[in-house]
Amino acid sequence: MVEQFLQKHNQSTNNIDTVKMVQLAMAEMRQGLEQNNSTIPMIPTYLQNIGRDKIKPGKRLVIDAGGTNFRSAVGYFDENGNVQMENLQKTKMPASDEYMTKEQFYNQIAQNVRYLLDDCTDVGFCFSYQVDMQSNMDGRVVMFSKEVKAPEVVGTFVGAETLSAIKAYSPTERKIVILNDTVATLLGGMALSQKQYSAYVGYIFGTGTNLCYIEDTQNITKVKGLPQGKMLVNTEMGGCSCFTQGDFDKIVANTTADPTKQLFEKMSSGKYLADIIHQAFSCGASEGLFDDEITLCPFALKDISAFLSGEQNFVYNIFASDSDRAKAREICLNLIDRSAKMGAILNASAVLMSCQDTSIPVAIVAEGTTFNKLPTFRDNFQKYLYEIFAPHGITFEILQGEELNLVGTLMATMAL
Repeated sequence: MVEQFLQKHNQSTNNIDTVKMVQLAMAEMRQGLEQNNSTIPMIPTYLQNIGRDKIKPGKRLVIDAGGTNFRSAVGYFDENGNVQMENLQKTKMPASDEYMTKEQFYNQIAQNVRYLLDDCTDVGFCFSYQVDMQSNMDGRVVMFSKEVKAPEVVGTFVGAETLSAIKAYSPTERKIVILNDTVATLLGGMALSQKQYSAYVGYIFGTGTNLCYIEDTQNITKVKGLPQGKMLVNTEMGGCSCFTQGDFDKIVANTTADPTKQLFEKMSSGKYLADIIHQAFSCGASEGLFDDEITLCPFALKDISAFLSGEQNFVYNIFASDSDRAKAREICLNLIDRSAKMGAILNASAVLMSCQDTSIPVAIVAEGTTFNKLPTFRDNFQKYLYEIFAPHGITFEILQGEELNLVGTLMATMAL
């Protein structure tokens, strides 16, 4: 009954044709490499030809700014090629709880890292907000999210302004590279593993979702004059419109500020998945799927995780009978499975775009609380990757590690 109900509303895993969707996603990605009108933007990072063979000595200042936290440390590779982090400090993100001018914002960053400036030179800055990347590896701020209150910072170059503010405390000449969290995730996996892989994907599945991979610059034809080699590409796959929305997806998207944007993210990521499940419960009740009447209340994805883990929480208590709870569990598990299948399709598409040697595995560097803690998601994600890769003779490994953002930011400074 549950499967029929979900299929009728185009919300079932079985509504998604894997082979067809891989081809559509790859076509959309190629369009993003060639033009600026794709729903997968494929943003060049200008980080090129980075690998463990490019590791250089010296201590770097590494910064991770995102969400509510601002973290900084001194990072370096020791004589054995292992990552070392010293004097790691965490504080609040500037302008996260008060309005700041441009000068206040960048001066706060400089003050936050002042304690490290005598110990290191060049800077890697993981800036997890939307920026327009430049060929000098700096980025112009496009917009803020996550309630950061610094409107004057929009339009400024993060790297140049940060270095200028730091000079008030240290006259040392420094270079800087700006990257986002998805790029840092990929490079973090590369830095921590001393194994060889045929391709890398950095995958974030948490509140939102995104992935990064490494592309041959000859295929990035929308940017003229790129040097020959391999470049990390931030796909911004959350905007992908390849997948057909189900009825509950549409309802949830219509509650957002722009219902036509970020469709893949709104169909699958942690921020929206609980709302989709909520709509499924509501519709199921109105169509007589459940034996008894239910009274719905708002819930978050962590509440769904607790329900699926056997806790008798308020999601459990929405339903009066074990039979209805079983149907509710099946709805949750199917919609999680569907999200994992869509994520696997886009990850596999990036691998198929970039893998040139099937004799060694590809690396999927995965990050995100939802990826690790949402029941069944990781197992289902891997299951679909196996299914997609098997006909191509591709094997893969999931890589994870501690402090991936900071470690990947250190790796990015190898390009300076």
